[in-house]
Amino acid sequence: MRKINKFKLLFVFCFAFIIISLGVYALISAQYPCADAAPHAYGSDNVYVVMVPEEVPDEIQDNVFEYGEIFAQMHYAYNEIVPPKYDMVRDFHNGYAVVMIGNVWSDELKRWESGFYGLIDKAGTLVLPLIYDHIEGVVIINDIALVSAVYDGKCGIVNLHGEEVLPFIYARLSIRYGMAFASYGEGDNRTAGLFCLTANEFIVPKGIYFAINHLASEGRAWVTLGPENEWRWGVIDINSGELLTPMVYVSRAGLGLFINGLARVHRDTDDGIKSGLLDINGNEITEFIYDNISGLRNNVIEVSRNGKWGLIDTEGNYVVEPTFDSAQSLHRYVRRRDFRYFPAPHMYGGADGIYDNFAIVRNNLLTGILNLETGEYIVPSGYMHFYTMLGNGLVLASKGTRGDDYKMGIIDVRTGSIVADFIYNDMSWRIYEDEVIRFLYGAEWELRDWDGTEWYGLLGGRWGLMDLHGNEITSALYSSIRHLISDLFIVSYGNGNGIINTSGEIVLPIEYTHIGSFWHSHGYDIALAPVNIGAQWVWSLNVESYEGFGGYALTGGKWGFIDISGNLVVPAELEYDYVNSVVDGMAAVMRDGKWGFIAVTPDT
Repeated sequence: MRKINKFKLLFVFCFAFIIISLGVYALISAQYPCADAAPHAYGSDNVYVVMVPEEVPDEIQDNVFEYGEIFAQMHYAYNEIVPPKYDMVRDFHNGYAVVMIGNVWSDELKRWESGFYGLIDKAGTLVLPLIYDHIEGVVIINDIALVSAVYDGKCGIVNLHGEEVLPFIYARLSIRYGMAFASYGEGDNRTAGLFCLTANEFIVPKGIYFAINHLASEGRAWVTLGPENEWRWGVIDINSGELLTPMVYVSRAGLGLFINGLARVHRDTDDGIKSGLLDINGNEITEFIYDNISGLRNNVIEVSRNGKWGLIDTEGNYVVEPTFDSAQSLHRYVRRRDFRYFPAPHMYGGADGIYDNFAIVRNNLLTGILNLETGEYIVPSGYMHFYTMLGNGLVLASKGTRGDDYKMGIIDVRTGSIVADFIYNDMSWRIYEDEVIRFLYGAEWELRDWDGTEWYGLLGGRWGLMDLHGNEITSALYSSIRHLISDLFIVSYGNGNGIINTSGEIVLPIEYTHIGSFWHSHGYDIALAPVNIGAQWVWSLNVESYEGFGGYALTGGKWGFIDISGNLVVPAELEYDYVNSVVDGMAAVMRDGKWGFIAVTPDT
């Protein structure tokens, strides 16, 4: 038998590989005549994605609108004030930005080790040198800029000349309400003080309290003598240092912040640790009989006692006696913001919401609408669920079961008539300023499994917009729609993103990989949003997610900014590898791994 020459064998394999490759290339070229339209694949040990651009249909392209009503087509100029040269920067605040150099990766500690911090002004001038371990930021007190920083492992405060206002001797330091909460020492040798930056003196000198909690609220702070009094706490007025309460409160479930002049506090009782309410002057306005208290931001407050939930007012009087088995069951009967209480008749299993004179009530698995004034059951059972009211008696509702014949629509609860037919897979019940809602059409149910638990989820379909009368503003064209600002929405088609208004007209063409949120720049009547061209969404195991198995991250491309008229303020295809939002007229930008700043100003 003749032996096959290994060089001939290698030649045959190479020739076959070339022929196959040319065939695949020809097939792709025939399907995607433009090279940029071919499928993009990116893979490694921990990331992989394939993205195929979709051609935007004429129905979308022909509906372009020149937008200019909100900011009257104002144009903007940008100037690179600080060329990218820092390893880390923070946004400008009070006219200054924190910068850092020397950030290096520690293989031993498996983390980034920070370098040296400094401070720059809007001209890019280094106001404080790059010598600090850390800089918290700048506060303005009596028109003087003060900087909280760490130097040689100790905390202190300096002015913009580097002169010490508080020396670098503190273990911890936090500034709130014009006060510096300063902590000395560690462990059992710790003590705290409270320094007033406006008066330039200590309101509470060190040596009195073991600790002062820096999470002050409404001019009040918690103090303790530490282990000396078994970690009991009291409240002080941070403007005078006066102790307003005895030091008898325990810190179970945290020390309560004052909200609307009230704080939830805990004390020892014969029945164990119980909760009560304290007012801003240090007066106990309830007995300490409750197991839990929540909802201080409302004019009625939830309380639980002996395993039952009820409501009290802001003076501690019962509105609803504790009779409900859970806070959730209580919510079904109460609309808390303006407070209306509705005990559902026994024929109903519960009430999911009260709106105007109507309540959404449940009977077994079905829901209906009850007129609270007349007691009339307006909408008969047959609907699976009613969602939030849209106003004027209109409500989002659903029929059928998920995974089968589930559909959503809009009904008028006053008459029971259908306003929007039950043909939609999903509808957003968030109402925007111009009273439009999103709807999903054409999706299919998919049975999914997670760790042995099965459920149905929607797959595919397209999104559109409609008004509250069921009239479609734009048909189901887009793979996603999300609210952006005012009457603008970000829409997606395939891998492209653009902007439409509430009339369904295209404000910004669907050609961007990503469009961020608009931010109003402080000091200017402008709003800018970051945009990206050319990036890819890639799956990465390094991305944190709920399941812990990674997630999608935006990788590559170039970043710029658009204004609300759709004008490119900073051309995305020419400029930066990443940008932050415009804050105080300045935006942090990155190029080749280094950070700098650009100034954005109205172009008059």
